[in-house]
Amino acid sequence: MFGVTNSWILVGLAAVGLPVLIHFLTRARPRVIRYPTYHLLIEAGRGRQAVHRLRTWVILALRTLAVMALVLAFSRPFLKTPGADIEPGQARRVVLVVDASMSMRAVAGGISLFAKARAQAADLLRSLEEGSSAGVVFMGATPRAALPALSRNLAVLHEELASAEATLEKGDPMAALALAQTMLDGQGAVYVFSDFQRTNWGSVAFDSFAGMTFFLRPVTPVGIGNVGIVAIEKSPGEPIEGETIDVACTVFNATADKRLETVHLDLEGVTQNADIELQPYSSGTATFTFSLPTAGCFPGRLSLAPDDLNDDNTRYFKVPVRRALETLLVSDADRDDPASAAFFVETALCPSEYADTGITVTRRHSQEVDRASLERADAFFIVAPARLRGDTLETISRRVLDGAYLVCFLDGPTAPAVVGGLRGASSGMISPPFQLERAVAAERAGGEFFSGVRTAGGPLKVFDAPDQGDLMGLSFRRHYLTDVVPTRKEEVLARFPDGSAALSLSPAGRGAAIFVNFPVAPDGSDLVGNPLFPSLLHELMRALRTSGAGDADTPGTRWHIDVAAGQSPEGDEDACNVVGPDGQEIEAVVVARGRTVRLALPPASVPGHYRVSRGGAQVNVGIINVDAKETDTRQLNITGLLDAANVPRAGMVSVLDTEGQLISAGRPTRLWPHLAALAALCLGAEMLLLAVWRRRRGLVLGARLEGRAQ
Repeated sequence: MFGVTNSWILVGLAAVGLPVLIHFLTRARPRVIRYPTYHLLIEAGRGRQAVHRLRTWVILALRTLAVMALVLAFSRPFLKTPGADIEPGQARRVVLVVDASMSMRAVAGGISLFAKARAQAADLLRSLEEGSSAGVVFMGATPRAALPALSRNLAVLHEELASAEATLEKGDPMAALALAQTMLDGQGAVYVFSDFQRTNWGSVAFDSFAGMTFFLRPVTPVGIGNVGIVAIEKSPGEPIEGETIDVACTVFNATADKRLETVHLDLEGVTQNADIELQPYSSGTATFTFSLPTAGCFPGRLSLAPDDLNDDNTRYFKVPVRRALETLLVSDADRDDPASAAFFVETALCPSEYADTGITVTRRHSQEVDRASLERADAFFIVAPARLRGDTLETISRRVLDGAYLVCFLDGPTAPAVVGGLRGASSGMISPPFQLERAVAAERAGGEFFSGVRTAGGPLKVFDAPDQGDLMGLSFRRHYLTDVVPTRKEEVLARFPDGSAALSLSPAGRGAAIFVNFPVAPDGSDLVGNPLFPSLLHELMRALRTSGAGDADTPGTRWHIDVAAGQSPEGDEDACNVVGPDGQEIEAVVVARGRTVRLALPPASVPGHYRVSRGGAQVNVGIINVDAKETDTRQLNITGLLDAANVPRAGMVSVLDTEGQLISAGRPTRLWPHLAALAALCLGAEMLLLAVWRRRRGLVLGARLEGRAQ
């Protein structure tokens, strides 16, 4: 059976007549003048004129065929393979896979897509003849079978269908199809009722299910238009009391229209609105700025106006506010030396005991660092020279991987040992995105400038404004020559003219690490005398604490919450209560103990705030949000699933329309490559013909003589 994907392009077949029209419109119309004395020459040229006319008609035919082939190629025609009769005429083995993911909760025409899928599946069950064995699988994050095996009791399956509801989970088609294959023991037919959302179905490989036949039935002819919140980013992730907080909200527009949306922020004591303009099928960002005056863990949410899919219009987050950030500065420089790098770093972080920067600094020599200060610190500054002990490096590495922050200044002969020690203690998880080679001095007398600083975005974007000063004007008289790792070049924030990395920010487990490859002492740069230095240091500290909103946990998947170790009034160290958004207490199991206690929880069914308390006091808030991939409700081109590379044999996958009628069985044979080749062949043949079969000059003279003689 022949079909086309873009039938509207067939209108272009009218262009087939253009070569013929051009040929006749440009045909010469000579005047007829009779010269009897040339009748002998005319008779001699008649045979050659016949050959010339044949050449003209061949070229015209090639041009017409090329135009027709190109038009048909753009319509993307295909040949459908005859498929099996979908109407049940005998007893058979069938599994119905019903998509129950969040996108199926979308409403079209006042009816949810899941309700349509249930109705279609129920109709198919009713059409099965007596003796048929059937099963029903609901597709979510983890597929669920209505009955553990195929059953001839279709009435029970009808009841399960009638009572089923769509989940708030992301769908896993491969897992659902694998469960159907297990129930069928590799032999039978699988009917899929879904919206065939491209983010879920785009990577499905049917060649993994040999011996089975699939019938794909979309519940809607096109995807449902939708706008949803897909991500939240906070800066800083763990602010200090009174510190400015930026919350950036990313909204995705899964419609073909330009949209103007209003995002509403609701946090304890903070309510704001922001308008955002969204282009078709693109994302936009709305930013909110505020501060919180007291310490604590504040739950918040961002929301949009209702649409056809409301479940992704709200996204939850939390803002844990600290009273202060405890910093441990490790350096072997003399504490009384006002020209040391450690002195300037300490002064920039906390100018005096009266300055309320929200940062407390504890300074120690390498050999004086004790376990208590290591466990108490939220951030570590290693300033050269520093010769850290092995146990100190191990503790710092463990703390950073657990969520602490590290800033390492690489200057002087102790730098390679510090980098190597951190890399070894963390099994390579804490390391700069470059290899240290050797220390080099600046070629210029005044020092080297940065050759490139990433201020357009990221941690240093505040320095992109003219009134914030120019980092490109700073000079440095020495640095380490480095070899940047190509796969990690995005972690480099600034470079020197020789390509060496000057500043980098890298994730490290649950924490982050900054490596500074330039001196901050007066004998090595003019940075410490510049007002940019305190600003740069504090922006780097802010960047270390910038993170997502901890909203990666989604419904239907196992998750955990970490709380600080403590003791309840009853004396139980790990006694914590977890209460869900609906007010119901959730059973939590302690799976790890230490500085923090990790609580494992069962898969959540609804998004929202999950409050954790110990002894009546709130100690943390867990966040569950719907999967961002469910927001993109655009429908996959289902015939793309029948690609030869994806379907191993003809007739294995058939596509039905929304009414259940067969529209394509098996993988189609795509004709457009053959038509494109035919058009190229025709054009090539025309060029070859014009080059080889040329009109001789005698023929031209004969033609002119004939025209004049007539």
